[in-house]
Amino acid sequence: MSASQHESGAAAPNADPLVGIVFDKYKVIRRIGEGGMGLVYEAMHTVIEKRVAMKVLRDDYSSRPEVVERFRQEAKSASRIGHEHIVDISDFGTTPTGSSYFVMEFLEGEDVASVLAREATLTAERATNIVLQCCRALGAAHAKGIVHRDMKPENIFLVRREEQLDFVKIVDFGIAKMSDVETPGAPGRKLTKTGMIFGTPEYMSPEQAAGKELDHRVDIYALGVILFELLAGRVPFVGDSFMGILTQHMFEEAPTLRDVNPRVECSAELEAVIYKALAKDANERYQTMEELGEAIAEAMQGRMTKATLAGFGAPVKPKPRPAPRALSVASTAEMPTPASGGGRGVVLALLAVLLVGGGAAGVFFALKDDGAVADAGDTTGTARPIEPDVTPVDDPPVVPDEPEEPYEPDEPTQVQPTTVPLSVATRPGDGASIQVEGHPELGCEATPCTIDVPTGAPITLRAVRGRYAGEIEVTPTVATAVQVVLVAQRTRSTMSTTSEPGETTAMSSTMSGGDLKIPTIFQ
Repeated sequence: MSASQHESGAAAPNADPLVGIVFDKYKVIRRIGEGGMGLVYEAMHTVIEKRVAMKVLRDDYSSRPEVVERFRQEAKSASRIGHEHIVDISDFGTTPTGSSYFVMEFLEGEDVASVLAREATLTAERATNIVLQCCRALGAAHAKGIVHRDMKPENIFLVRREEQLDFVKIVDFGIAKMSDVETPGAPGRKLTKTGMIFGTPEYMSPEQAAGKELDHRVDIYALGVILFELLAGRVPFVGDSFMGILTQHMFEEAPTLRDVNPRVECSAELEAVIYKALAKDANERYQTMEELGEAIAEAMQGRMTKATLAGFGAPVKPKPRPAPRALSVASTAEMPTPASGGGRGVVLALLAVLLVGGGAAGVFFALKDDGAVADAGDTTGTARPIEPDVTPVDDPPVVPDEPEEPYEPDEPTQVQPTTVPLSVATRPGDGASIQVEGHPELGCEATPCTIDVPTGAPITLRAVRGRYAGEIEVTPTVATAVQVVLVAQRTRSTMSTTSEPGETTAMSSTMSGGDLKIPTIFQ
């Protein structure tokens, strides 16, 4: 078992008074790790002969009630969640020397920090497999009102479970925030107060770095940093001081993966997920671990979820266009029937019948103003008068004309403008050039910018900044604002440097993340 399962830095067991003694059904075998708050031992349950790990609070902290309470909270947090990807804690008590301890499952494997130290980077498949398990575990913790707040590679332990090599166990809930934990004797006062900074600087969210009120979205940010590090070999923000790193988290945009490691292998879709998780504003990140997990899984299939595109890469929803006015056409059933012997109406009806029934025979009629019909065989263009019926008939009854309906003109149609303004921004960062496909005269040199585009016509915008590009298709009918996500284009080029004439040395992907990954508990 690696000492980094819990805390690093083993000590010689001979000087330890706990090694070799038996208390509360546990025999302490050896010390396997230590840290600023506690010591970790391998122990054996004397009744069922089960190997366990025992975490003991240091003597100098055991006299501080707030530290003891936080230590008890760690045991309570992990045991309350009860998830297969979170270390199981089974007991809590006090040693013969008066120090608090809790018992947890013994893990055989290594933490992700040790894997990175050896391999520098992980493949996208392996990295996302690890982070997806973290998403499930932390999602279960969040559902119980528990926020880890110190997610980092040292706290992600990998064990073998049946045929699965990288089975995740999340450890160290020492600074976890529980929504219902209060300090004993002080109702309503939370154990952690606004303004206190806990965690490891390289993985802190901006609100965490600023000492603001926190929620579960700090864990989402931390997983974004971890995924960035697994792929690029280095965390996005490094510095020479604790506050220097925190300042970058609060105010600087995360660099692109290829700016950190030109040899990184990462799809554009997965890189977009990382940027989304690293949003400065918690409201612009994924809002749940389920959303983040789904986005990662879809990105590995070459797709982006709605949550990934929310806020950028999609236009503001335009107002619906008014439906066009339908033309009112009277049906033939509503047309007035002409009276018998009605002259022109009879001829029109006869023409309709003949044209439909005898059009193939080439019958041709020309209606004249004087009531005459041209003979079909008459090529002179003259017309013969219609012979009156010689049979005397009674005069037809006079039918009064129906009053005509008053004329109501159609409402004037509003003329749509030929162009509408389209505001374009890019993310992460601005300064990208914009081209409009099929319209070389449109575009701008650097975002953010506003361009006039044709109304109601689908257009494709392409944003380019160096090796990073993005596209979006919109059909604006009103003033619209869009944000385009910039992602590095897929390349397989290998960067190299020349050390001697004619001799080329490949650039190493090993990036040092500094030595500031130290817990800041009670500093």
